[in-house]
Amino acid sequence: MVKESMLARGEKVIFTAHAHWKNLVVPVLVTLLALAVLLLALLVWLPDPATQAWQRWTVAVLATALAVAFGLWPALAWFASTDTLTTRRLISRRGVLSREGREIPIERVQSVTYRRTLLERMLGCGTLIVQTAGETSDVELTDVAHLERRILQVQELLLREEIPAEGNPPVSDEAGTDGGDDTGRDAP
Repeated sequence: MVKESMLARGEKVIFTAHAHWKNLVVPVLVTLLALAVLLLALLVWLPDPATQAWQRWTVAVLATALAVAFGLWPALAWFASTDTLTTRRLISRRGVLSREGREIPIERVQSVTYRRTLLERMLGCGTLIVQTAGETSDVELTDVAHLERRILQVQELLLREEIPAEGNPPVSDEAGTDGGDDTGRDAP
């Protein structure tokens, strides 16, 4: 998330987004699996705390380590990573303990393309490739949610035109003069 104090005068945030939610599926499943194995081990395989204490602690430590390493840490990394488009730049921030950021001024953007797999097409996400002028020409933002909308928002800034929002068709001067009513049915 970009703080208001980090924006230039007159700069406005168009969108701030995390990577697609599909990146949370594996961490959540790993955490649930670790919890299930822990409960199964403590209740079924190692039911006696008096004689099996060290085994129970070993299973608990292993399950916790797996849940933290493959469940909690990737979820924290997802939450701490954002892509932000403002009226003047594209900002990408990554990292939990150490942070990495990249900012691209909109006026340096030469083109915007995308890449999607079949699964990404079904989920509405993909990789947004921003080509810029300069020695580091391509910037790839992976797992961008609502990819089509994000491409339109970047193109709108590049073209300095307003593209209608989803579900809001452009208003024409001849609206309502076709003799039909607002429901789309012909008048009797």
